[in-house]
Amino acid sequence: MTRRNTQVARSRIGEQVIREIWVRAAGRCVLCSAYLLGGGRTYFHHIPHGQVAHNVGATKGKKSPRGKSTLTLDERALPENLLLLCHECHRMVDDIGAERIYTEEYLARHKRAHEDRVRRVTDFATVTEAAVVRVTGRIRGTLSPATDRQVGAALHYEDLRPAGEHPHDAEYIVSIDSEDTESWVWDEGTKKIAAKLEGLRDSPHPTVAVFAMAPIPLLVFLGSRLDDKADIRVFPRFRDAEDLACCWRNEPLTPAAFEVSHGSADAQARDVVVTVSVSAAVDVSRAPADLVDLPRVALTVENIGPDLIQTKADLAAFASAWRRALARVESHYPSCERIHLLAAVPVAAAVATGQHHMRDAQPQLVVYQRTAEDYVEALRVG
Repeated sequence: MTRRNTQVARSRIGEQVIREIWVRAAGRCVLCSAYLLGGGRTYFHHIPHGQVAHNVGATKGKKSPRGKSTLTLDERALPENLLLLCHECHRMVDDIGAERIYTEEYLARHKRAHEDRVRRVTDFATVTEAAVVRVTGRIRGTLSPATDRQVGAALHYEDLRPAGEHPHDAEYIVSIDSEDTESWVWDEGTKKIAAKLEGLRDSPHPTVAVFAMAPIPLLVFLGSRLDDKADIRVFPRFRDAEDLACCWRNEPLTPAAFEVSHGSADAQARDVVVTVSVSAAVDVSRAPADLVDLPRVALTVENIGPDLIQTKADLAAFASAWRRALARVESHYPSCERIHLLAAVPVAAAVATGQHHMRDAQPQLVVYQRTAEDYVEALRVG
């Protein structure tokens, strides 16, 4: 005689779903918060004793707790219908008649509240959300924006992550496609940067990560438009280690030592030239003729080169030296109205130059671009 199979079919819960339920609940019972990891122990590891339970019963049979539902068998095996319980709570909610107390709505509410609480209390603020600013302009005819992998690696290393649910939810992108030899590139670039960063002022995110690769005058302007009240993180751009090109180096080296010098003080001078020689030496003889005989302040470093600023400490040392140079202008040339800036600096230092210039209080910056032959005025800040 053939025995009839009276077992009611149910959908199998996959291993990935089980892991998701454990993670969502942080290894604690959704109802009583009992810790379900490590209750038992072998010589080598803890034995979890929690159970993945169904809210709406696994089947539609009469003995299936809260089984009267329009959910299909497959839907009953989804994470939304499953919750992590200790053995005692699981037995209690599935007991005969328990569905009149432990209703579907009751269990769903407790599951949601517990999982939301887990997300909040495990946010240890070790990873900070940041709005991301990307500015790219042509350098010697080439646009080289930071890639998603480069941005992601740099943020991860600094314990940051893009704000919002999607990586591009709080991203501000400026692309300036004109050649730096075309006169209108500066007007186009400054308008695009100003318009995009105006939207950043309303951002709820106090941390801003900046990735830029553009001609120096546009980088100085970008820095001038970054709110100094926010936590601004400016990232470098190195030529090696493709995926790590925007990551600050972490060698325990002494920060670069920058020097500031000046010529004779002149209380009547209205124009002063400031040269900044970091990635290369600035040749003042290539400047417009009317700048050559002006008073001069120089910021320089001993080992000039494109890879001089390697660490955040190097950048901080540069920013301090730049502020000293500005203070030198104010103290030795008190009538100065315009600072003519000739700079050869890495991208992060160019942005810092604009950041640390108080455009409403200090003399106007007239920023020059180095062409194949000479320095030409590009734009003014302040």
